[in-house]
Amino acid sequence: MPTPTSSFLQVAAQFGKVAPDDIEAVQRWYTEVVPTLPPETIREILDALLTSDGTVGDKDMERSYPSEVPLPSLSSSPPEPTPLLAAGWRELLIRLTRFKQ
Repeated sequence: MPTPTSSFLQVAAQFGKVAPDDIEAVQRWYTEVVPTLPPETIREILDALLTSDGTVGDKDMERSYPSEVPLPSLSSSPPEPTPLLAAGWRELLIRLTRFKQ
């Protein structure tokens, strides 16, 4: 099981004095502030997160997404490639039909 989101909130509150209820502030802290911290502090943050790896979160979290990032739509996703086995059969069938003509 991955590290629960509540652990990320607790660590941000502990190390960054960020209000754990402000999800966007927590996200900004991890993306903007943490990379600028000394390596020793980053190691402490990682250790704190890893101690709760695999545990169950304290509370149900409301799912949220960064407001500045648009959610992708299905129509914008790339097409799925043809599986190699199916492509090989297709080529074989094309060759067989060409010989019959």
